Amino acid sequence: MAEYRRRGGNDDLPRPTAKRLQRPSWRDTRLVVGVLLMLVATVGGATAMRHYDSSVEVLQAAHTLVPGQRIDSDDVRTVKVRVDGAAKIYFSGADAAPDGEVLREVRPGELLPRSAVGDGSQVQVSTVALPVDAAQSATLVRGSIVDVWVSTKAKSSTGQESYEAPQRIILRALVAQVPQQSGGLSVSSGQGAVHVLVPEAKVAAVLAAVNQGAKVNLVPAAGSPLKGS
Repeated sequence: MAEYRRRGGNDDLPRPTAKRLQRPSWRDTRLVVGVLLMLVATVGGATAMRHYDSSVEVLQAAHTLVPGQRIDSDDVRTVKVRVDGAAKIYFSGADAAPDGEVLREVRPGELLPRSAVGDGSQVQVSTVALPVDAAQSATLVRGSIVDVWVSTKAKSSTGQESYEAPQRIILRALVAQVPQQSGGLSVSSGQGAVHVLVPEAKVAAVLAAVNQGAKVNLVPAAGSPLKGS
């Protein structure tokens, strides 16, 4: 009798062979293409940023600049800004210190406009030294805005010194220089006085009051920069 062998089970099924992971090679086209795409994206992004970066370097006031002052390198610093037409409105950061004199007050941190510097003949104020009490000058800084009040001496038959009611003779004057505090009780004149920018039309009246021994008071305007503020 013939014998039949039945084939069955899993012994006769093909078995998959595990493949080992291979390290990528520069000869792998996909790796080369991927690296090239990354390089193109990086270079393209940097180029686009430079193309669309509209910022320019301009000069900025490092501290208060006052009319009549000549500007040197310590008075300004270079900053980058994005302002339409900035190169035409403000002094470029590539320039040296502007040649000329400050024509108007420029606050610390303010961009330096070309219109604020020019010929000294255009300055319409003069610096006048005003004697004030040390308590008043101690609160002031360069750039403070003050109203100038004076009290003229009153005529007295008794010989006692007295003064008329104070009158405001200058509104919102700019302080150009304050005295160094040396521990004295008061400042009288000259080096110890507060230097204030006085409009040309008011200089004569201010000097007359000071020369006649009037009391001078400097009252800070609202919002004026003060020492410690």
